[in-house]
Amino acid sequence: MRHRGPDDEGYLFSVIGRGETALAGGDETSPELQLPTWRGEAVLPQADAVLGFRRLAIHDLSAAGHQPMGTPDGKLWIVFNGEVYNFPELRAELEQCGVSFRSKTDTEVILRAYERWGARCLQRFNGMWGLAILDLRRQGEPQLFLARDRCGVKPLYYAEDGNGGIAFASEIKALRATRDRWTTDPLQFSNFIAWGRYPSPAAGDTIFQEIRALPPGCSALLDAKGLQVQRWWELPENGDGDASGVDHAVDKLRVLLEDAVKLRLRADVPVGSCLSGGLDSSIIVGMVNRLLTEDAAATHSGGTQHTFSAVYNMEGPFNERKFVNRVLSGINATGHFTVPDGEGLATDFDRMVWHQDEPFTTTSIFAQWCVMRLAKESGTKVLLDGQAADELFAGYRPYQWFFSTVIKERGLFAAVKEMQSIRRATGDRALRHLLGSVPVALLPASLIQGAARYGYSRALRGSAGRLLRPEAAAALVEHVRDAGTPESYPWRRMAENLDQHLRGITLDFVLPHLLRFEDRNSMAFSIESRVPFTDYRLVEFAFSPAMKALKIREGWSKWALRKAGTGTVPEDIIWRRDKMGFGTPEPQMVQALAKASSSQNIEAAISAGGVAAEGAGRVLKAAMAGTASKVDYLAAFRLMVAGSWIRQFQTP
Repeated sequence: MRHRGPDDEGYLFSVIGRGETALAGGDETSPELQLPTWRGEAVLPQADAVLGFRRLAIHDLSAAGHQPMGTPDGKLWIVFNGEVYNFPELRAELEQCGVSFRSKTDTEVILRAYERWGARCLQRFNGMWGLAILDLRRQGEPQLFLARDRCGVKPLYYAEDGNGGIAFASEIKALRATRDRWTTDPLQFSNFIAWGRYPSPAAGDTIFQEIRALPPGCSALLDAKGLQVQRWWELPENGDGDASGVDHAVDKLRVLLEDAVKLRLRADVPVGSCLSGGLDSSIIVGMVNRLLTEDAAATHSGGTQHTFSAVYNMEGPFNERKFVNRVLSGINATGHFTVPDGEGLATDFDRMVWHQDEPFTTTSIFAQWCVMRLAKESGTKVLLDGQAADELFAGYRPYQWFFSTVIKERGLFAAVKEMQSIRRATGDRALRHLLGSVPVALLPASLIQGAARYGYSRALRGSAGRLLRPEAAAALVEHVRDAGTPESYPWRRMAENLDQHLRGITLDFVLPHLLRFEDRNSMAFSIESRVPFTDYRLVEFAFSPAMKALKIREGWSKWALRKAGTGTVPEDIIWRRDKMGFGTPEPQMVQALAKASSSQNIEAAISAGGVAAEGAGRVLKAAMAGTASKVDYLAAFRLMVAGSWIRQFQTP
């Protein structure tokens, strides 16, 4: 876990039945704390509760921020990963109640807030966190409280031992220390190989049978009754806000976003920004520029913003260099650039797979990896990023759900007019989406879901049959067929309206996975990544009545966000017609990786988890030759990721 916190190390040992505690440090622990260095020996014999922590120092860089951190009476102890951005305001409130503080950290504010308000303190926090609090206040009745932020920006995994105990950590790999081998869930693994599906974060699933993820917006309490998980935050059905006018809604969106950015500039270390050249990151960069103009010391960077971008030495829709330069030309910023390529991917591949904990499906993760490494090399410790805007504001052009919503609410003629507006504004030929949405709008949801389920089952049968052994393919298809309609399966989403669809990809289907990629990539280089669009006020407002009709409007996706960015970002960036996702030249990268990938990785993929040797070999051979289809390049990449992951996570 050292990569997550290179600045400090700390341990708490407790014999909870007797109320005894002892502290220890590590090689990076400040000498002024005068703690013994723990090297595996028994610091406190018979200890039955242990907390360990690696610190990435962001606020109050002194030894006062050391964790585990306790209350003055030693009855509450916390380990905490993340940031609560509004901690100065909460600290002032607690001081008015008579609470005194020994540090200037958000960690101590969280601890004292829990001491005063209990689990209800979570409702007051604006930030990202995975935290654990050991509560020794009731003699003989200790409690362990775990909690995770609303959107799951920061991770928290746990495994029960069957005897009333629990191990928990910010990353799955840390839990490997508690046993020699974990059991890969064969259905989760087959699902990944066959069509690139991940375990469901909302359900707490991971690729290991014994390891659970605490779902976003949930807390857990371990006491004599066992472990009880409960949800402490729900995305409101109607959010915060009314439908009182377009201009008012856009103005409120702008204010909320700027305040979210302003809060995330709070740090005692340099803060930079990711810049892809698209709308979302450009708005953040523009807002940071304005805030720095008002307060040059805001990010400890001398008033000059530092941005970090991935570009390519080849032409293509994935090369955003000219758009990045366009944004930089109008602000006071220093741009830093990295050029990911296939050779670099092959060099860093195993290390990147190890850091990600679970398999992943796309080379765009490597581009993000390179951006984080670039920030590390520049001395930047905190980065702002535009993740989550697409999920909140319909950035993926989800026209099928949009058209079905329009047909249901305003009729087919209105949907045709919207299609024409889309074509004029963006050049997208949306007729096929309109035609596909007509039955979705007019037929019963059960019929649509049944037909979609049948279609997905057929498609899965074909994909699984190519890449999996017959018994593994049959088990996966049977599981999918008998799974009913859980939230994470695509057919469940076919009969949704636009609002339901965006809720699904925000809470379960897309955003949680993107946040996992970002957390592991950034923390691999000891960088804290902050995501203003996940500010809970912004998320709740995005799903309010005021925003309902402003996500796709006048032919544009993310219409409200584009309007909110007016005056902050150049107009030609706001109204771009050709923006793709955070893309990479995937075929070239996969081909280079396939040529360089060790035979160990490929053999591991073929020999494990029901992968079919003939089908996998055919796909990998085509990728190496540069003759694969887009589908097969993606399949080849999954196989190579799986092979590397198996070697690193499944070899005792």
